[in-house]
Amino acid sequence: MSPQIAPYGHWTSPLTADRLAKDSITLHELAVDEPTGTIYSIECRPTEDGRYAIVQHRDGKTQDVLPKNLSAHASVQELGGGSISMRHDGQVIVEDEDSCNVYILNPATSEAKLVHSAVEGIRYADFFSHPADPQWILAIKEDHREATPETQATHVHNKLVAIDIEAGTESIIAEGDDFYSHPKFDPTGQYVSWIQWSHPDMPWTGTVLYYAQWKNGSLENVTRIAGKGQQESIAQPKWSPDGLLYFASDRTGFWQLYFFDPKLQKESSLSLKTLENADFANDEWELGSSTYIFLDAKTIVATVITHATGKLILIDTETSSFHDLELPYVMIYDIRKVSQNSFAIVGTATTFPEELALISITANSKAERKVLTSTATFNLPSEYVSVAKELTAPQIHGPLTDGYVHMFYFPPCNPEFKADGNSPPPPLLAYVHGGPNGSTTPALDLEIQSWTTRGFAVCAVNYTGSTGFGREYRERLSGYWGLVDVADAVSAVEYLVQEGLADKAHVGIYGGSAGGYLTLRALHMYPDVWTAGISSYGISDVRALQADSYKFESQDVDRLLLSKTEAADREAELTKRSPCNFADQIKGALLLLQGTTDMVVPVAQARMMADAMRAHGRVAEVVEFEGEGHGWVGEDAIYESLTRKEEWWKRHLT
Repeated sequence: MSPQIAPYGHWTSPLTADRLAKDSITLHELAVDEPTGTIYSIECRPTEDGRYAIVQHRDGKTQDVLPKNLSAHASVQELGGGSISMRHDGQVIVEDEDSCNVYILNPATSEAKLVHSAVEGIRYADFFSHPADPQWILAIKEDHREATPETQATHVHNKLVAIDIEAGTESIIAEGDDFYSHPKFDPTGQYVSWIQWSHPDMPWTGTVLYYAQWKNGSLENVTRIAGKGQQESIAQPKWSPDGLLYFASDRTGFWQLYFFDPKLQKESSLSLKTLENADFANDEWELGSSTYIFLDAKTIVATVITHATGKLILIDTETSSFHDLELPYVMIYDIRKVSQNSFAIVGTATTFPEELALISITANSKAERKVLTSTATFNLPSEYVSVAKELTAPQIHGPLTDGYVHMFYFPPCNPEFKADGNSPPPPLLAYVHGGPNGSTTPALDLEIQSWTTRGFAVCAVNYTGSTGFGREYRERLSGYWGLVDVADAVSAVEYLVQEGLADKAHVGIYGGSAGGYLTLRALHMYPDVWTAGISSYGISDVRALQADSYKFESQDVDRLLLSKTEAADREAELTKRSPCNFADQIKGALLLLQGTTDMVVPVAQARMMADAMRAHGRVAEVVEFEGEGHGWVGEDAIYESLTRKEEWWKRHLT
């Protein structure tokens, strides 16, 4: 049947707001019981009010194993991660989202035994059980008892603890720094390793790797291995089966793999030719990251990232050689060993949404994929899928014009419709990711596909500061947040217009968190470029953000905003970088979406921007989602958010 002629933006999409709210989930962390090959995954379910369930995958069967009254989501550093961990006896360590209590889950009976109560204000995460003495669990402890909403940046305390679940006690084994992550025992239980860092660093700007001897609840001979504040980021330390401590370091400008031998007290690099300018780790916004694993002492499955696009390779550490496993994934969120020739993965491709799969390595080192769970319970036929095109544009605006802007362009795609042959190019939605030290990838995203199947083009911008391009590109944003990133988005749009890929008269911009801030800045800095914008939990006043910021990012604002500003000019610069002060310059219509319990970007930020817009007679609407935080997890909020966005784009861009 011939496609129907209809204007861009008015095509009927199979990806309705109702379908995306009810018939999709998000996948999070994995844990694996290697002796049985049983895989456990965390699913966040909108239809259960955003509850995080634990699902068992064993012998081709799938079942829930976490009691309904519990939710497997740790909130250390507010953003989550490190919520579950596998014990060697086949039971699962889990923290409950509401109580922050630590439980041991018996998957065979679905009984969760409380092993460590958290008093109000205490949170735990990033667990690791002793390999021979399971009474001991390592964990990150975060103490909020002295903090108020106004002092959470300075009065929250993080420590590394050892929990004795038999005695019901805990002991502090590392303290005095601002943050800790990745606590792990070596395979013998003789050593403990971990990462720590201090303000104003973030995990991708400077961290330090330590190890020490374990002495039944305490540490001895604490030794620094690698890393340095503001200069070298260490990520994902892991012990190999033969007792070497591997880790990723960006000392060369890219996160490359190294290993430390505690017996020889020697550090070495795992040099892989042709991959020197690729990353083997990512920006660790959440705890518990795992993007490489050991199948045996000499074989590593690793994610390697270039230009914000990942692929999986198989590494032979004896020969320092590798080969591409030729799997379809371009974004890998989590991988865990299942056996010496198999692993579990949560990943996304360009043609299908995020999934959990079991990957088996054959005798000739090929990879076979078996899908266990997809985040969508429906199938989006391939003819509806808009596949990203990687593009680069010269920087022609802003304070930095000596480089390039990276982007992924998703053209309109719907076999049932086409635009009139005489119509202009499609309306464009510029998506700007959060972070700002984050990234967007070419992976299939159902929201992006919901726009392309409606006849919009989407440009996902990896502006200066994005991860996945090496340390230099990340650090180019320092001091220029709200300047160079905004200008990069404009440079990307102008490039697409010149190439005939976008309609200059109908351009929208949207993003969440730092992407919401970029959206607000773009609307007033370049008001003639944008027809409309949507800011989800975006920052409107950077001075207010500094005043009530949560601990994790509280001092990074200085690096991003003020590292190139003289002390005497700081206050004036904060005013200049706050969009709420320039509402009178905005021409485009603005929609603000915000959760009422957001601890990262408080609801006051959205209200402040809406008030400023209305005071100047500008078009602004604000929608608050009761009980939602930094992103939506409940069915109603997801449905209303998508519905409001669709109405907004139709009203203002078509």
